[in-house]
Amino acid sequence: MRQDDIAQDQTFETGHTVPLTATVAGNKIKISGNGGADLKQNSGAHRFDFTLASPPGVAVQFASLDTEDNCSTCPPASGENSKQIVGVQIGSNTASFTDNNNNKVAMDVSYQWNFTCNDSRYQVEPFDPIIKNGGTTTPPGGG
Repeated sequence: MRQDDIAQDQTFETGHTVPLTATVAGNKIKISGNGGADLKQNSGAHRFDFTLASPPGVAVQFASLDTEDNCSTCPPASGENSKQIVGVQIGSNTASFTDNNNNKVAMDVSYQWNFTCNDSRYQVEPFDPIIKNGGTTTPPGGG
């Protein structure tokens, strides 16, 4: 692949649709889905779009996102501490972000979605996968 082809590849975002399901387990609500990813080197930015399905009779909603670069453990530090995960948008049943995947060396990026629930009897557990960023070998400006 020529350098110009690599630069061109990085001008679009690859899309990932991530459906999440909330399930009642005793007094907890567990969130399940496949939010991890292995982003190939020089594959450019990747957009992650999440949807959330609540259990019957309960409204579970996205509340906040914690992120951390170069982190291989969950949960990440509290707050948005990533230069790779940007453009965070949070709605009640949908949320999204872009992973720039422009780090110079491969790294893990940890993130954790936090949730609220309209029924105080339940504690909603966070959803905290890891994205493996391949990064880029293209210098800023395309080389």
